[in-house]
Amino acid sequence: MKKYINIIIAVLICSCTDLERYPLNSIGEPQFWATSDDATSGINGVYNVLANNHMYRDFMRHSDAIGDNAYSQFSFNYYLEISEGRGFDASSVWPQNFWRKSYEGIVRANEVLENVPAITMEEATKNRILGEARFLRALFYFHLTNLYGDVPLILAKQTINESLVARDPKAEVTAQILEDLNFAISNLPQSYSPSDLGRATKGAAYALQSRVHLYNKHYAQAITAANEVIELGYQLLPMENYKDMFLPTLENNSVESIFEVQFLGKTGTSGVGSAFNASSGAIPAFGSISYSPLQELVDTYEAGDIRKNITVLSEGQSFAGLEFDPVRSLTGFAVIKGVIPDATITDDGDANFVVFRFAEILLNLAEAENELNGPNTTVYDAINKIRNRVNLSDLPSGMSKEAMRVAIKKERRLELAFEGHRYFDLLRYGKADLKASMESVTSVEGHERVYADRLLQWPVPQSEINIDPNLLPQNEGW
Repeated sequence: MKKYINIIIAVLICSCTDLERYPLNSIGEPQFWATSDDATSGINGVYNVLANNHMYRDFMRHSDAIGDNAYSQFSFNYYLEISEGRGFDASSVWPQNFWRKSYEGIVRANEVLENVPAITMEEATKNRILGEARFLRALFYFHLTNLYGDVPLILAKQTINESLVARDPKAEVTAQILEDLNFAISNLPQSYSPSDLGRATKGAAYALQSRVHLYNKHYAQAITAANEVIELGYQLLPMENYKDMFLPTLENNSVESIFEVQFLGKTGTSGVGSAFNASSGAIPAFGSISYSPLQELVDTYEAGDIRKNITVLSEGQSFAGLEFDPVRSLTGFAVIKGVIPDATITDDGDANFVVFRFAEILLNLAEAENELNGPNTTVYDAINKIRNRVNLSDLPSGMSKEAMRVAIKKERRLELAFEGHRYFDLLRYGKADLKASMESVTSVEGHERVYADRLLQWPVPQSEINIDPNLLPQNEGW
């Protein structure tokens, strides 16, 4: 399936010339919705958006540099400006690109949902594909609400005039996300045959449901969804296999992995592989270091925590048989989590991006249970499983709810570093946490992070407002 998705998209992109012209007042209606193969090609096109630079190929890992885990040294990509809290606005690159790429995925998912029902094909496969589309649409909308708040809820094909819409309240979009996930849960299988590994499963839908509820402070529902994932039989990998779940060694086959964005390396086609090696700077052949771990992150690890040396490369250590030279890093560290230890892989790597895994489910469960009922046995059991797996002892008994909250936040930060969580966690935690995290970063000379309340939401892209003034009013402060 990993290979199939990328090849199908390459064929679709390369075959879009010399076609009959269709009315210009409708948005991209594909004309191939006739067979089950077309249905498969269509849903693969939705998955393909996840592998874009503005999604999981770059942004989700790089977003740790907007938070307090890493530093991005280049101003041209706006990560540095966003992390500093100044120098970017509604016309900047990332607010625009993430918005557009998300809606590209939503439009593709909507096309699947509109066209596949009429195709004559095996009914179970049809329903599964529709479930995949609803899961993916929910994922795109979830990211949008986390960054922009209220966004247009588009559920069907639009004419140009119909596309000039206002933003819908975040609560309404979230309700649709959860409706999509309920459909996905009812129609997705628990597992796939080897040829379809990588597609969304029932476990993936429950995992996203748990995350959505947690982010929206629906703690009882977050607990229920997390328990549903647990009931499906996922487990934590043993300590000795920890680093392999982020590498081709265990991709799509780990008992811990729930959903991964598929990348296909060394094909000769640029952009279908992951960029994790190219941006890490762990060895000179990888090129420049796009983002590097901060001293503040390194200092957070407890003695004996195996995650430190699996996530961060420090001076005096070697990677891929070569000693790390910290002079190329403005922080003195390099990211190695998910980086293939092969000096020849300098651009398109074969490592997938792990979007959901069982460790997060335990963290979701612990956080929701603590917020709802305080630090009970369920909370301790979940967090201690995470800690014991990485060579750490149990948390002390008798902790207060607030002390446990702090401990859970720390475990999320360290367990899920460079997996697309830290920045989004800081946004959902709110003003106090985001401000404290920004002001804690003092280890990079000449780099100061300045907090403002407007940073809790991104601005709606000005380019979109220019096309559709109904998107106003702009988010507060922008």
